[in-house]
Amino acid sequence: MAKDKNRDFSGFSGEDLKKAKERDELALKKIESGEGCLLPGQASTPLIEPLPDYDKAECEEVYPSDKTLHGRHRIVFGRDRDTRSHFSGYGGRGATTAGSIDIVVGSGGPRPKHRQKVGPNFMGDAARVYLSQRADIDQYMMLPFGDSTGLFPSVNRSAVGIKADAVRIVGREGVRIYTNARTPTGINIASDEVKESNSRGEKIQSSGPDRGIHLIAHGQTGTYQVINPIQPPRLSGYKGTTDPPIYTINRLQPMVRGDNLLLAMNELVEQIRDITVLVQNFTNSQMRFNQYVATHTHEVVGGAPGVATPSVVVVSGFAQEVVKQLNDHIMAFSKKNAQLGTWYKMNYLSSTSPLSFLSRHNKTN
Repeated sequence: MAKDKNRDFSGFSGEDLKKAKERDELALKKIESGEGCLLPGQASTPLIEPLPDYDKAECEEVYPSDKTLHGRHRIVFGRDRDTRSHFSGYGGRGATTAGSIDIVVGSGGPRPKHRQKVGPNFMGDAARVYLSQRADIDQYMMLPFGDSTGLFPSVNRSAVGIKADAVRIVGREGVRIYTNARTPTGINIASDEVKESNSRGEKIQSSGPDRGIHLIAHGQTGTYQVINPIQPPRLSGYKGTTDPPIYTINRLQPMVRGDNLLLAMNELVEQIRDITVLVQNFTNSQMRFNQYVATHTHEVVGGAPGVATPSVVVVSGFAQEVVKQLNDHIMAFSKKNAQLGTWYKMNYLSSTSPLSFLSRHNKTN
């Protein structure tokens, strides 16, 4: 008889465990003998399985009404609470305006102990949607925050937390994520005339290094170090300083705005093309001068060509022309250098420029 790997009754003990195994063994024997039989729970029939007991707080209403099922699934209407302790969260402190709804499946982890007392467990419960009128949601979910991460925790704020092994958000006609969007009925765009406060009646904190949308994979934040690939480090031009031998890089970096990046790349290409034209023009002038000097000859006695001896007048004229072109090209190169070093950086590489291709608010790692 093959044991079904999706069935685990190890959370039972003693007589309960013995009965669960006997029920499965009996059903499997009937199935192997060709009898029309199902394992307990198959075809969505009732299943006796190890289920913990939910430690209900006095202020809470819990559904379904059959409390023996609360370890499998429950909806808790109560006040903010993040652990089994009835003193946890803002509800446990006795705070007003701390209502919460906790939707949970799978308390006790993958191998729950039968009738063991459990409470909210943001780490161990299989899946949860948590709504709270006021909460410290980043702390509850043990998310990274602090000075080393560049992220500040949400403290004493309304929150919606969603957690599971896999979370999917699907929009048949699109998905939009907004921050600080003030869109009352009849107004389709954010308006400064519309005043909205946060859940505590305070001004919405819309500015700051951690405001906006952040996509953080594997919880990786903070910084890391990497060796400067340019060795020895390059002198930083007008600053008169040398680039560091080791860079300290933020893991959480601004997202790229594609249209602005395209503008910056197109302008850089045009700047490079202008420089190549300057180099080509100067090279052509130098080649003409070199060719004239190399092929110019004077006739000598007997009519035979003599050694190439450039005319002083001609050479002087060409030299003056080359010097003029050289000065023109030096000026043009200086202008291009200034454009790339100052104008280009200011318009396309500065984080404060409207043409910057780095998002001011949205980041990812």
